[in-house]
Amino acid sequence: MADIASRFRIAVAEHKADYLMNLQFCCNHYRSVSEVCRRLKINRQQFNRYLTGVTIPSRHNHKLISDFFGLEVDELFSSHAAFAATFKRRTASQDSPAVLRHHAGLLRTISGSGAENLAEYRGFYFKYFYSYLGETRIKRELAHWRYDQNVLVSSVKQRYLGEDETGEAGFRFITYRGVVGHLNDRLMVIDHHRGAASEVAAMILFPKGRLLKRLHGLTLGVSHGTARSIGAARVVMDFLGTEIDIRAALSRLGTFDRDDPSVPEGIKRAIKNDMRADETMFVAR
Repeated sequence: MADIASRFRIAVAEHKADYLMNLQFCCNHYRSVSEVCRRLKINRQQFNRYLTGVTIPSRHNHKLISDFFGLEVDELFSSHAAFAATFKRRTASQDSPAVLRHHAGLLRTISGSGAENLAEYRGFYFKYFYSYLGETRIKRELAHWRYDQNVLVSSVKQRYLGEDETGEAGFRFITYRGVVGHLNDRLMVIDHHRGAASEVAAMILFPKGRLLKRLHGLTLGVSHGTARSIGAARVVMDFLGTEIDIRAALSRLGTFDRDDPSVPEGIKRAIKNDMRADETMFVAR
């Protein structure tokens, strides 16, 4: 942990000027710094010291600030010119036709209305499904569902194992971020990879009820392989708790043979992508 903190401070020191300009640039898009501090729940005097470079944020506060502005953890370290250009592209993409803004109301209905009723789903999950790139390989990812500004948001980490997802486990992770909502009696999740705008995934899940710890449903997405395969699969979200050893959980991510004993038998049965003779479409069970 000390090494991680040291690397963070070194990064801030090496890119301090850009860091300060990027942070101020983000604040300029709000009515005031006070509003930013209030919503971040960071003391105004302390935040001013960040803006002037008197003090650098702790790694924890840096993560809070990045999440608040919708940034990946390393984006504030980028050159100010590149950062501003990226921001302008994001702003331009928001100038959508009125008809699209109208239909955006559906997303607000799914993720905003009644979001407080999803409190029981907060926490960490192992996400299991058969890999798009290997029909006999079961993929295990780590999902974290938490509230941010009264919206239940999703962060999913997967271990990158190469094009065929059978490479040696390394330390590179891919992160997807999105929202968790509900429509009537079904949960809906939309995630995307910030680093690659073409990668998106969606899930529709059965509610777990009062006692069940696993969510069952279907996931639909595009593989990160060169073939850009579109795939649908049965999926299980296995609840781990609201407080876990994240480092230990990350070490368990990857893809596994369907006979691997580390994958519970009940989950293997639930994610099996078979179809009965009387079925004419792929359905969740």
